[in-house]
Amino acid sequence: MKTSISQNRLYTMISILSIIVLWKFLSIWLDNPIMIPSTESTFFEFINIIKSKDFDVIIISTLTRVIIGFSISFILALILGILSVFLKPVYYLLRPIIVIQKATPTMAIILLAIIWLKSESAPILVGFLIIFPIIYSTVIQGIQNVDIKLIEMARIYKLRKIVVIKDIYIPYIMSSLISVASATIGLNLKVIIAAEVLSQPRVSIGTSFQIEKANLNTAGVFAWALVSIIIAGGFDLIIKVVSSYIIKSEVGRDY
Repeated sequence: MKTSISQNRLYTMISILSIIVLWKFLSIWLDNPIMIPSTESTFFEFINIIKSKDFDVIIISTLTRVIIGFSISFILALILGILSVFLKPVYYLLRPIIVIQKATPTMAIILLAIIWLKSESAPILVGFLIIFPIIYSTVIQGIQNVDIKLIEMARIYKLRKIVVIKDIYIPYIMSSLISVASATIGLNLKVIIAAEVLSQPRVSIGTSFQIEKANLNTAGVFAWALVSIIIAGGFDLIIKVVSSYIIKSEVGRDY
């Protein structure tokens, strides 16, 4: 097991080093910092960004939008997903909305959000509209895949619906929810930053991207992209820790 983990880490390091080497080669070959900045200039820009006095405010501003949008999407998708399985009218009422949300181009959603809302809150709506259908569909599929024998046993013992949902459905679909949470929170971060680029809140990662682009500072754009990647990695790590804790709790409860 330890050998397998070590090999995986080795492959990851090889992949990262390959990307850095390719990046370095392209920057030297093109010799155009506006097209591909050097690794050194990007690193210095990254350090300058972290040291800037507004860095904390910028990060907190964007993270607040990400967490609010994701939390609303997750909770609402869980509630409406459960209701849609047990109440068919709810399912058929939501189905056209979900289809429309999935089919609407992301750029159209961003532009409409900017028209409807202020620049500070428009990215939250964008994040919600993008990831809600994904989580909602996962909840429905997870509930529909619950072991029928458990449901029949619950009927035999005449358990209340709320008990069945709490003790059978939600624990059963928890692994699916954790998996989709890991994927959607990264997606949520990306679309919210994209919305910030266009909506231009007073302080945000997206606004910082736009400033660097306006100044033709490609190294700055790369550096902010690196910041975004680190944040996404942090979210992924948090979800893994939470999922590990939930799994251990479930095992402990079983025993």
